[in-house]
Amino acid sequence: MGYITRLQAVNQMLLASGENLVADLEGNSGIDTGIAETILDQVSLDYQIRGLAHNKHTRKLNADSNGYIYLPMADADEGDIISAELTSYHVNDDGYMLRSRVLNGTPPKLWNMTDDTDVWETGIDYYVEIVKFIPWEQVDTATQRSIMATAARQYQIMVQGDEGSDAFLAYQEQLHSIRGRASNVNNRKKNILRSGDPYLRSAVYRNMYLNDPNRFRYWRTRG
Repeated sequence: MGYITRLQAVNQMLLASGENLVADLEGNSGIDTGIAETILDQVSLDYQIRGLAHNKHTRKLNADSNGYIYLPMADADEGDIISAELTSYHVNDDGYMLRSRVLNGTPPKLWNMTDDTDVWETGIDYYVEIVKFIPWEQVDTATQRSIMATAARQYQIMVQGDEGSDAFLAYQEQLHSIRGRASNVNNRKKNILRSGDPYLRSAVYRNMYLNDPNRFRYWRTRG
């Protein structure tokens, strides 16, 4: 849960443009707050699309008796699914690798892009990387601050267009973007040798080949 409220974020955007602060976001707070909220939501979506430590996870899913793979429904803490991509390797009868996307619905389903169908083979474990849109209140504070800095700059350019203010806000945006990315990297607890990608792990850790004398020599030098 983030420390910065939605009202604080909007007021920071208004302040960056030299406008009056508001006491709430309810009712007729003014057209400026509506614009600010719209920009804040758009920047938040843009920031989350690439996947963050707290909005991207991998699920093992199976097709039901009809061949449908249902995706998790949105709840109060997690919004709608932005994307759903297969991380496990599967091929169709013609040998083409299966690719996937989200098929909107209640609940949403996994769509087979390769075969253009929502029917999947049953009895198989499908590992799917799901990216969800996290509501503002549930975004971690470092990411909130980064989003807010970008949103404030965009808002100022749209309503004021002052070049001097933009230069200052650009510095703020760069600073908080670095902090946000650093926090996200730390939260992932990953590095190049311990990536979540199974194919990268298999390339680095070749323990399954150590008992094979023909392969062993490529990974252990001999005198």
